[in-house]
Amino acid sequence: MPEKGATDRLKEILPDIPDKDLELLAGICESKTFKDKEVILKSGNRLRKVFLILEGAARGYIVGSEGDEKTILLRGKGIFVGDAQGVFTNMPQKLEIVAVGATEVLMLAYTDLEQLAMKNQNILRVYLNSLKEAILRLSYRVESMITMSSEERYLDLLKLSPSFLEKSYDKYVASFLGITPVSLSRIKTKLNLSN
Repeated sequence: MPEKGATDRLKEILPDIPDKDLELLAGICESKTFKDKEVILKSGNRLRKVFLILEGAARGYIVGSEGDEKTILLRGKGIFVGDAQGVFTNMPQKLEIVAVGATEVLMLAYTDLEQLAMKNQNILRVYLNSLKEAILRLSYRVESMITMSSEERYLDLLKLSPSFLEKSYDKYVASFLGITPVSLSRIKTKLNLSN
């Protein structure tokens, strides 16, 4: 029997999905909470896990050749998160995915989600929408890195995710934007956004 709390939480994020289908989805999920900077999914694993962020945020990064962390993804509430290489191939996960602030997630095996989606049209819709969202975010990220200045990328991120930026450390935001923390500080000062 699925945890009722998980079904209620899913209803907040997926209000258009009938309760009976949300109960099926909750049945393959495990509720987990993480402290700031705690690892949600470790690089190198072969678990093929994904998670839905209920509260908080997550950051995925790789460690560069000089030992510096390169932030690849920043995700907030209501978004499914996983490492594409670790989920879609038999290769180990590349990203280290950690909590940004206190974070609550519903963790599930990707294969369980895929199997449930093949049997249930509403879960298939959730599954396809999460894939579309990931593709759109990736496409937009590539486009913005090519066509926008660092200031424009910051302003755009601020417009798209203001609450997320409040929870994130500037060094992670800077890394995500492809700039140094000093450059981000200059942008914020110029825009009169510094604390």
